[in-house]
Amino acid sequence: MPTLREIRAQRPNRIQYETITFHHSTFGYVRLVNNQIFAKQLGGTTFEPCRFELTESQQSNTPVIDSTLKFSRLASDFKQKLKAWRGYSRITPITATFALYDADQITLLKSWVLYVSDCNLDESDVNVSLSMTNPLNKNVGLLYDPAEWPGLVNG
Repeated sequence: MPTLREIRAQRPNRIQYETITFHHSTFGYVRLVNNQIFAKQLGGTTFEPCRFELTESQQSNTPVIDSTLKFSRLASDFKQKLKAWRGYSRITPITATFALYDADQITLLKSWVLYVSDCNLDESDVNVSLSMTNPLNKNVGLLYDPAEWPGLVNG
């Protein structure tokens, strides 16, 4: 299967739609299509228009490992969605699916499912870091096992 760099290097001179879909059980699906003015029906799903910049990972000849998305003038919208992501709902990560559709608006050329590892908001812009590794699995200590550490058993 070709990589994103190969698709972009060999693509024909016609429109291709870049989409990003954020999903979590607390706020559902947020579907956005890049560089469009009106909502688009791509692959049977409606995507809202948006402007974002995707910065690809620096690795060459490998699949997308880390990426950064920059959204302009969407900080208040992101803030409202992230307010629902609290308490026990933070046990499951927010997933982001980056997909590339062909000009016929039906054919899916390529898609990647990544995790949102960081979200930085300022007064107007939003920077979202995406990663292949689940951020909830990082920096998690091992569970205490009394068989390994019998001196710590409360008695």
